[in-house]
Amino acid sequence: MMYLIVLFLSPLYFLIRKKWLGFILNIILYGIAVVFLVTIVFAWIGFFFWILAVGHAGWHIRQENMEKHADLVATKMAEKMKNVNK
Repeated sequence: MMYLIVLFLSPLYFLIRKKWLGFILNIILYGIAVVFLVTIVFAWIGFFFWILAVGHAGWHIRQENMEKHADLVATKMAEKMKNVNK
């Protein structure tokens, strides 16, 4: 579900996570994209800014998932080391 939010409403992802600096940067990129997409003539520029906004949110969600995974692996390794030492 969070990936759909990142894809279609990337500023909302940062708002949900309460990452205010990321939200401000992303709302600026997303806002510029919307303005250019509405003009239709410069829609390709709007698409570029939309890709930047989605890339920014996608990078952040990927980093967050990697941290969760690393914590999970470290916890399981610590449990196995405790069992081996007994």
